[in-house]
Amino acid sequence: MTDKTDAQVIKLARTLGVPVDQLAYLADVPADDLRDFRFQIADLLFESQSGGLRKTAAAAKVIPAQIIAKLVARNRNALLAARMAGVLEPSHAVDVAKRLPVDFLAEVAPLLDARRSGYIIAGIPTDTVAAVGKLLAEQEDWITLGDLMAAISDEAVAAAQAAVDGTALIRAAYLVDDAEHLERMVALVPEAKLVEMLSAAADHELWNEYRSTLDGLSDSALATVRAAVDQLPPEHRDRALAEIAAHLPA
Repeated sequence: MTDKTDAQVIKLARTLGVPVDQLAYLADVPADDLRDFRFQIADLLFESQSGGLRKTAAAAKVIPAQIIAKLVARNRNALLAARMAGVLEPSHAVDVAKRLPVDFLAEVAPLLDARRSGYIIAGIPTDTVAAVGKLLAEQEDWITLGDLMAAISDEAVAAAQAAVDGTALIRAAYLVDDAEHLERMVALVPEAKLVEMLSAAADHELWNEYRSTLDGLSDSALATVRAAVDQLPPEHRDRALAEIAAHLPA
C-alpha cells in the first residue's frame, strides 16, 4: 500500500463508517480510484438522505437565521445539522453557521462533505475557524482538520495553523486530497511552523506522512521545505533530506 493509498483508505473508512482494517483488501487500488469511489459513495448517501430535507430547507428560507441557529444549537443534532447544511440556500446556511457555538461546529464538521459545504466553511469568521481547528486537533480528528485547512481562506489558514501544533498539521496535511491545497499551506505556514512539523515527523515517526505530502509539492515548495529542514538537528536533518532527495533538483 502506498502512502497516498493508505490516506485514501483512511478517508473511505470514515465515509463508510467502518474500521480501517476492514478495508485492507484495497491496498493495491490506486489512490485516485479510491478517492473517486469515496466521492461517489458520499454523493449516493447525500442524494438518498436529502429528499425530505430539501422541503424543510425551502421552508427555512422564511425563518430568520438567528432563530434557526438557536433551534439547531438547542437540539444538538450534529448529523441533522450537517445534512441541512448541504441543502440550505448558501447565504442562509452561512448566516446560521456563524451563530452556532464553536464546540457544536466541531461536532458538525466531521459530518460535512467538504465539497458541498466549502462555502459555509469559507464564510465562518477567522477566529471561529481557528477555535474549531484547535478542538479538532485536540480530538485528533486529522481528516476533518485537513478538510478544514483546504477549504478556508488564506487569512484563516494563518490563524488556524497558529492555533495547533506541528504534529497536528503534518497529520492533517497527509490527509489533504489536492496538491494545490498542500502547496498553499506550505506557502502560508511560517518557516518556524514548518520546522515544528518536521520535528514532529522525527519525534513521532511520521515519515510516511511527510513523504506523502512531499509527493504533491512543486519544486519551489520543496525548496521552501528544504530551507526549514536545514534548521533541524543533524540526526533529523539527514533523514528529512534523504526523503526529499528524489523530489528536489540538485
